[in-house]
Amino acid sequence: MMRIVILAALLSFAALAEAQDYSADAYATCAACHLPDGAGVPGAFPRIRDRAATIAALDGGREYLVTVVTYGLMGPIEVDGNAFYGIMAGNTGMSSEELATALNYVVFELNDNDASEIEPFTAGEVEAVQAATSLKSPAGGGELRVDMVAKHGDEWP
Repeated sequence: MMRIVILAALLSFAALAEAQDYSADAYATCAACHLPDGAGVPGAFPRIRDRAATIAALDGGREYLVTVVTYGLMGPIEVDGNAFYGIMAGNTGMSSEELATALNYVVFELNDNDASEIEPFTAGEVEAVQAATSLKSPAGGGELRVDMVAKHGDEWP
């Protein structure tokens, strides 16, 4: 009988974990440019919908996302064949918990593809990446992006 109770509890916990609903509140700052649905603004701000989960699944992608969302991004980028040049401000005023929530919202809620293999971001992970980041600025995010695009080539969204 005890085994059945434990199994039922584990299954309930697993279902609860799968049904996580990440709040859009932490994403509100991002939505000002990337729009509430993550579609971006052609010629001004690239879409992030269906891209963040792909990036998160790449080697170094989680660190890239944390760095860019925290410290910003600058320099020329190309998304969907469209060139963008500008500066994305960082979100250094957000707590690690808020940043993790915003990243989870983008990866899991603004994604129409299967993201079941991606672990949710945690405040601890955000803090660890922030501590390990050497260049804490939009320029650092830009350098990291160049490295990631070179490393992943055609896999880069």
